[in-house]
Amino acid sequence: MKADQREYHLCTLCRLIFVPSRFFLTPEKEIERYLKHENSLENEGYVNMFQEKIALIRDHCPDVQTVLDYGCGYEPVLKTLLERAGYDAEGYDPYFFPEIKEGSAYDLVLSTETFEHLKLPGEEFNKIIRLLSPRGYCAVMTQFYPTQNGLPDLKSFFDWYYTRDPTHICFYGPKTFEWIAQHHDFDIILNNGKDFVIFQRNASL
Repeated sequence: MKADQREYHLCTLCRLIFVPSRFFLTPEKEIERYLKHENSLENEGYVNMFQEKIALIRDHCPDVQTVLDYGCGYEPVLKTLLERAGYDAEGYDPYFFPEIKEGSAYDLVLSTETFEHLKLPGEEFNKIIRLLSPRGYCAVMTQFYPTQNGLPDLKSFFDWYYTRDPTHICFYGPKTFEWIAQHHDFDIILNNGKDFVIFQRNASL
């Protein structure tokens, strides 16, 4: 599949759509683009989006105390909002906050608007698993690609605004997250079918 001068490949196992590495931006170009994002506490729409997700966390993830904002960006707005909501929150970002305390284990790893940027999502998910407490949760926010009859709707996909950002290189559908849960011994606690999934480590682990 080709569009916007990039190629898109579909994994037949997990239904991930991804861009080959030769189309990746350099780290310098990525950082330059990220710094242009208007992600701040003064951005009301941005804050409201996070508040909605925090409300879902409260409803579906009881007893969570420690949270890692995975992919927090240059201004960790979500971390601040989590702290205001009473959580003990930390932030991680490979470019802006690259340090994670050795031996850390979190009740929840929350990743918002990050998974679409991951060059090696499988490796990143394994990293997240190692950061979770035994019955910990992982919550992922990323826009799901359009589908028809359970399969990617390619016409809608190529018209989709989400593919126009050159830092967006991985695109997920509901079946992608089902595959992740099955192959990593997670239960899906919530899947809103649009942009948010909450996993919990399986009780048998």
